[in-house]
Amino acid sequence: MGFLLFLEIDAAYAPVKFSVHRLRVALKSVLPMALDDEAAALFRRELVVWSGLQFATIVGLNEILDAGRDGWVAAMDWYPGSLRDYISGTGRTNLPDAIHVVYDVLNGLAYAYEKDRVIHLDLKPENILYDFDIDRMKRRGENSFQSRIFMVADWGIASIKQPQLNAIAGMPPSHEACVKTLNNMGTILYMAPERFVRGYRSSVASDIFSLGMIFFELVTGKLPFRTDCPPVETLLSLSYFPEAAALLKAAEVPAPICRLILSMIAPNPSERPTSHAKLRRSLFSAFRRTQGFFSRFF
Repeated sequence: MGFLLFLEIDAAYAPVKFSVHRLRVALKSVLPMALDDEAAALFRRELVVWSGLQFATIVGLNEILDAGRDGWVAAMDWYPGSLRDYISGTGRTNLPDAIHVVYDVLNGLAYAYEKDRVIHLDLKPENILYDFDIDRMKRRGENSFQSRIFMVADWGIASIKQPQLNAIAGMPPSHEACVKTLNNMGTILYMAPERFVRGYRSSVASDIFSLGMIFFELVTGKLPFRTDCPPVETLLSLSYFPEAAALLKAAEVPAPICRLILSMIAPNPSERPTSHAKLRRSLFSAFRRTQGFFSRFF
């Protein structure tokens, strides 16, 4: 049995990969040195949310192991890598492949919200894992990028809008608890500007912004931030938006896709697509206008 620690350790959580009888498994737990009441409660909350999300494009939770005073351990399948691994190795992604990723992730987010009124709030390439899908491999070939299935992981700071699920997760089943956002928690480069504003209530628009930033990074190979300006200041001043428009133009991204991405990362959340279903329709429409028949790729 071999051990391999992930090199990317997020906050207080330590994922571990190991092999048992040729089956590779990944474990996630709270690091012992960080196991205080707050960290344990946050991880318990994640496990409650995660355990209810059984869907093709959401990383599945196979089992929760009780380690007593050492907390809990979450067991899941092992995956070959993350979207960050892919981006780091390739830079820009061609348009059909970028839309393939966005479509998979969008479906996972839509399922979580439609089933349990859960909003992810920490969407980034590191939290999107991939595996190889047998059916897709048969249709597109073993070496095709689109033979992969991309899945949403890490629900640690998700916003729960359903009172009953809040109660199970250990939060007060009040209306106020359902609309609170864990502001200032997440990854700044992918966080919507309003997430930094005191009193803002999270919505689907928050996740759509993060997905839009990932879409932007896939098709341009970068993010709309400059080294001479702190990211939070860039987001709050909204200067990221004209920078994004300029980078999309420089990368010669087709106009329908440019308009869609800019709508997803619009400074005002009310100007973004208002639902996952509407974004899905807009994605189909933009790609049809750009590449012809969308069904060629899905």
